[in-house]
Amino acid sequence: MTTISFAQDALSHWHQALAIATGGKVFTTHGCSWAWQPARARLVLLFPAHAQEAGLRPGLAEGTRLGARRVDAWVNSGAPSGPLEAAGFTDAAQISWHAGELVSPAEPWDGRVRLGSDIPEATGADAAELKVANLWRDPASAGLSAGHPALRRVEQATARTLEGDLVGRAFAQQALGGQLAIHGLAVSPEYQRSGVGSALLYGLARGMVNPLGLEQPGQVELIAAASPRSAKFFEANGMRLLGRGRHMLLR
Repeated sequence: MTTISFAQDALSHWHQALAIATGGKVFTTHGCSWAWQPARARLVLLFPAHAQEAGLRPGLAEGTRLGARRVDAWVNSGAPSGPLEAAGFTDAAQISWHAGELVSPAEPWDGRVRLGSDIPEATGADAAELKVANLWRDPASAGLSAGHPALRRVEQATARTLEGDLVGRAFAQQALGGQLAIHGLAVSPEYQRSGVGSALLYGLARGMVNPLGLEQPGQVELIAAASPRSAKFFEANGMRLLGRGRHMLLR
């Protein structure tokens, strides 16, 4: 059964994979786990159980040395946050954890969804982050020990109109329990609420569980960290609310 703790681990593994794939690193400082993602000059603190100044201070100093322009912290809603607040972190939009078996789209989107990381339109950080979909295929280049959870399989799906216009994309990383953790789902504003997001979920599930392209993706559980804007979308696609967490930013 998927729990909030399991969902937190899945998000941690994603941020670690993003860091390694884009030339960054993961490191720890006195009970704090960090992921440095140079493509966006972002340092991420991953679910500290008891963050203390002794761990925060050297981690933030390393972020300054690396040139971080943004520092995020993902925090369990029940974990003490006093030291984080004292260090300058404040709450951003609250996240909600969702998990469940995917519901087939009632009305399939009239377009194409494909798995793959070849996206000519991608530039800058978006282009750099596409490398995360190949990290698991070449684990020797990652500099991590064999079996590290950041090396779990990752695939990206893109949605294009019949005319070939790119209108959406999403990543999925295989979690340690066999679930698919959904990350970075985005749909062009003019195509939102038209079935593109559901088509991306369905395409990822089908492509990762039934690679031969069978009609049904099979029984697979998806997990996701939802923003207030995306929570209803995940619920409409069969994912139940597990609970809520905190996303904090260093101001």
